Amino acid sequence: MKRRYNQAALLAWEVARLAGVPCRPDGLARTRATSRLARFSRRERQEEMARAIVVRAPYAELISGKEVVLVDDVLTSGATATACTNALLQAGARSVSVLVAAEVPSQKEIDLDFPILETT
Repeated sequence: MKRRYNQAALLAWEVARLAGVPCRPDGLARTRATSRLARFSRRERQEEMARAIVVRAPYAELISGKEVVLVDDVLTSGATATACTNALLQAGARSVSVLVAAEVPSQKEIDLDFPILETT
């Protein structure tokens, strides 16, 4: 399923507006097509995303030496956030903080012991 809009960019624009800082949602680019990550394990997601993200040339100078906030809609395995963070740091960002709207819990965090309610 192809997304019709970029939810992370919408979040980033609002965060930037409230903080009074610039927003550059088009500052990162994929170096290659990547598979849909939903069907992969955590390790497979990290391997798939490794070196798949770069900072677009015009933006490298803008972020050099700056503290950058990376905004994402959902954090599942952290593979995309890690790839983006690595790209930003390699391009010269002083630091990268990641802000996410939602996090998918790991299977270890999900309690599958549901209480059973008896009805009469």
